[in-house]
Amino acid sequence: MTRAQTSNSLAALGEKGLLKVLTGAWKTNPAQVLTGVGDDCAVLRGEGKSHFLIFKTDAVVEGIHFTAKAAPELIGRKALARALSDLAAMGASPLAAVITIGLPANESVKRLRAIYRGIEKLAKQFRVNLVGGETTRAAQLFLNVALLGECRGYHPRLRSGARPGDLLFVTGRLGNTQKRHHLVFEPRMAEGQWLAKQGLASSLMDLSDGLGADLPRLAEASRVQFELNEKAIPRARGASLAAALNDGEDYELLFTVPVSHVKTLKKKWPFALPLHCIGVARLPQKGNSRPPISHGFDHFQQR
Repeated sequence: MTRAQTSNSLAALGEKGLLKVLTGAWKTNPAQVLTGVGDDCAVLRGEGKSHFLIFKTDAVVEGIHFTAKAAPELIGRKALARALSDLAAMGASPLAAVITIGLPANESVKRLRAIYRGIEKLAKQFRVNLVGGETTRAAQLFLNVALLGECRGYHPRLRSGARPGDLLFVTGRLGNTQKRHHLVFEPRMAEGQWLAKQGLASSLMDLSDGLGADLPRLAEASRVQFELNEKAIPRARGASLAAALNDGEDYELLFTVPVSHVKTLKKKWPFALPLHCIGVARLPQKGNSRPPISHGFDHFQQR
């Protein structure tokens, strides 16, 4: 264990270091678990060789993920949409969710009902069964969504599948978070499922903490480096390159494709959502590529 990992300072650890401290000793049964800590979701083995259960939990906290002035329905929508985006990053279909809510004793019941309407509307759109949850008193309002999904008849896409020579793609445009996008974004469910079912993507994840934070996670999981073409990074109108790299909460898909599959990808891509090739995977070598500007979003480190 490093000196930073033994420190009592969360700022010294950062999210990555904290996860190592908390989960570094965890062991899983490979007969039951395909992948655990380190991907967008946990992947559990289901019935037969081509059935996988996809499990995800995600939280939103007032003052961190939304403000007190945010529309209540959009707060609930965001809570479920974040978890759905992680399922999209595996190419999975959602099945059921349980919702935990923590709230101060003086919280408005009217506001809470509106929050749950936001959850219910998005659940109906994506055919998510809402099957239970928990309520608890807390110092500030938060919601936690535990979401179960599946890949039936095909394998989920993991972060660890990129190989040297694969091209790096991103959907949509980045740097939207300051424009209310983080409350109203559309989880890329259909696109993620299509990439997984077609077998075109070698690795896949969603962009929640910014390209500057998430791309290194993809590189580490796949044991590659990426040469990033910063000029090719698609930016939202008015967004700087730094915002596109580091602001986070874009919830677009980031994935790699073998060169042999790129022509098929571009020819068969059935969605209006644009694709952008922004880099290439290489064998890891010290000094081989320049890292993105800054590092994206980290809950415990100051930017």
